[in-house]
This record gives sequence, structure tokens and C-alpha cells, in this order.
Amino acid sequence: MKRTTISLAALLPLAALLSSCDKTNEEAEPATTEVSPETNVESSDDYVFDSTVTTITLNGTSITVSGSGVTVAGSVATITAPGTYSVSGSLTNGQLIVSADVADKVKIQLNGASITSATSAPLQVTTADKVILYLVPGTTNSLTDGSASNADGALYSAAKLSLFGTGTLTVTGNADGGIVSSGGLIIKEGTYAITAAESTIKSDKNIIIDGGTFALAAGNDGVHGEESLTFNGGDVTISKSEEGIESAEITINDGTHIQLTSTDDGVNASSGDDTSENHFYMKGGFVAINAGGDGVDSNGYIDMTGGTIVVNGPSTNGNAAIDYDRTFTISGGLLVAVGSAGMAQAPSTSSTQNSVKVTFSSAKQANQLLHVQDASGTNVVTFSPTKAYQAVVISSPKLVQGSAYTLYLGGSSTGTADNGLYENGTYTAGTQSNSFTVSGSVTTLTAN
Repeated sequence: MKRTTISLAALLPLAALLSSCDKTNEEAEPATTEVSPETNVESSDDYVFDSTVTTITLNGTSITVSGSGVTVAGSVATITAPGTYSVSGSLTNGQLIVSADVADKVKIQLNGASITSATSAPLQVTTADKVILYLVPGTTNSLTDGSASNADGALYSAAKLSLFGTGTLTVTGNADGGIVSSGGLIIKEGTYAITAAESTIKSDKNIIIDGGTFALAAGNDGVHGEESLTFNGGDVTISKSEEGIESAEITINDGTHIQLTSTDDGVNASSGDDTSENHFYMKGGFVAINAGGDGVDSNGYIDMTGGTIVVNGPSTNGNAAIDYDRTFTISGGLLVAVGSAGMAQAPSTSSTQNSVKVTFSSAKQANQLLHVQDASGTNVVTFSPTKAYQAVVISSPKLVQGSAYTLYLGGSSTGTADNGLYENGTYTAGTQSNSFTVSGSVTTLTAN
């Protein structure tokens, strides 16, 4: 049976709207909760193969096996024992199933394997303790299901699932999800192209992404970890999604580069349980968001200690570039968030890094530079929004209390842009909008 994740905002739109408009923003943070036994953690032998390897060769409509631990019925191969298995070739309508003991660890080398299944998951783990998939370097592998599939993903695991290796994996989930795991999910490296009718990468427990390159197009969430979602590296592009990144607890660390497009929230720290435990930690890396709903949304807390967040938020006033229910404390990094003015929020006044929130008297056009510099002409931020906007929030270590700054609109820059944010280069002034002095942790002003 397919499962559909419904966000709290979808169930309680009025409550969410009222919560966003009347926020205390200064409540104490919750204690850390323990994770469940099904959460995936690395073991020392996860990435070590057995000396004896069983080979599974896919021959279009048939399968041949050399070694033990596999049964074959027509175009379906079932792995029934722990060990290492090498899979190559293609199946036009078949399956690779893992049905081992609940204490077994199964390691599968995808060595140029292509599997299509019209009615179920091409690769399906029904029982095991953990399954480790190795993308053999230099190989291209693919998993494709049909629109009539009864599985939750084209790659579906009822156990813990880990992926590593520098090969390529293309996953097409025509019926539901792409890579879906009921247990925890760890992805260490590799190149992934995933398209799915629902979520492209999803776990009912935790997700850890340590590296790799991802091109994701989702009908629902781009990356969804029910309990927690941690990025320790990787280059992630989500070209299509409803919610780009969603979990009760989201952590982004150094070495991560994320750019995402969403029709609803871009980064959403949300769960159906106690919302006080929802948390988004931005510790490093680069995140660029183009959101139709809230750009960064936490139904609990946001803590930013480093990295860069760029938000092209909503144009309508029912959402905001930044939206949080408890506190948003910022002590490092660069934040540039543009969007509508009706519900715009700045970081909490308890923050140790200063911010400025600017509301314009009228909407400003897309694709013209927004530039802030200090009294000596040193650049604070130069940014080109992709959509019309009426509010901007900027937080930077270059915003010093008591110092004067000037805001310009238009002009040009010789710098190099990453998702509209210009680094280095020389700015040629456009039209001066306002001058201001940083007066505290949050400076609020109305500009022309």
C-alpha cells in the first residue's frame, strides 16, 4: 500500500497562518531526543566485501547465477543469505529481491545493472538487517518501475540501507518514490539522477548524505527524512518538488552545496509530533532556495552558525522567505532572503550576529542587483533576486553595530555569481535606496 505524507501545514492551514503571524520567538530549546533502533549508523565492516562473491547476471528475460545464496524464478532473483553479490546485465521486466534473515547484512555490487519492473520495485528489500549497495566505479546502473507498481519506491527497502561507490545510479519512480527506505538511509558518494512521482529520496527514520552528486525531480518532497536529515557534503540539485528538504531535524554541514526549487516550502523542519522538537541547524555549506511557499520554515527552531543561505521566497503574503515558530538564533554565516512583506521575519533579537530587515514601499523587480556596502565602500552583499520581492533580510558578520551602510538597487558587478550571489568583483552603483546604521541585533527599516 502506498503511503502519502501530509504536512501539518496542509492539515491545519489556518493554525499555521496564525502561528506564523503571532510568534513568541524566544522560547527555550528542547532537550535532544533519542533515536530509534532502526536508525542507520555505520559499522566498521559495512564497506568491506567478502572474499567469495556470488555473481548474478541479468539476461533480458532470464537470470543466471554463479555461487550460493540466490534463488531464481523466471526473471526474479531472490537473495536469501548474507554475503556479497555482484549484479550485471539488464532485465526488461523483472526484480532483484533481498529476503534474508532479519539479522543478516547483504552487500550488493551494482556492476552495470539495469532493471525494469512493471508491477513492483525493480530492487526490493523485504527482510534483512542492513543492505549495502555499491556503485562500481565507472559503471552506469538504472532502476525503473511502471506506473502500475505496488511498491513505495523503485528502490525500496524495509531494512536499513546504505549506498556508496563512485558509479552512477538512475532511478525512475513512475508510481511512487525513488529511493525509499523504511529504515535509516546513508549515502556516501556516487552520482544519482532520480525522478519520482512522489519523494525522490525518503526514509521513515534518518538520512545521512556524506557526499555525491544528485539531480532530483520530485512530485512531492525532494529529500525527506522522517526523524532526521543530515548533509555532511555533496552537490544536490532539486529541480522540482513540493517541499524541497523536509525532516523533524535538519543539519547542513561544510562541504554541502544545495540548490532547490519548490512549489511550497524550500527547507522545512516539520513533523506531525511535538513541534517544539523541530530544528534546522545551518552549520556550513551553501543553500540556495527558490520557493513558492516559505523559503526556510521551521515549526520549531533555527540555529545558524555558518555557511550561506540564499532565499528567493514567495511573492504572495501568505508565506515568507523566513518563517519560524520558536527562535532563529544566528551567530555566523551569511543569510540573504528576499520575498513578500506581509509575514516577513528576521532572526531573533537574542542572536549574536547582526541582521537587517528591509521592507520596501513597493515591490521591486527581479533580476536587478540589490547591494549593501559600508561607509568605506566595502561590499556586504551583492545579490540578484530571481523574482519580484518587497522585503529582504540580510545577516552578515560585516554588519557591525554602530556602523553606517548604504543600500543600492540596480547597477552591475564584475564578480562571479552563485545562484545570484556575487563574490569578489567590483560593484558599479545603481540607484541609492536608503542609508542606515546598525542599531542592534536586528535593525528594521522601510526603504524606497
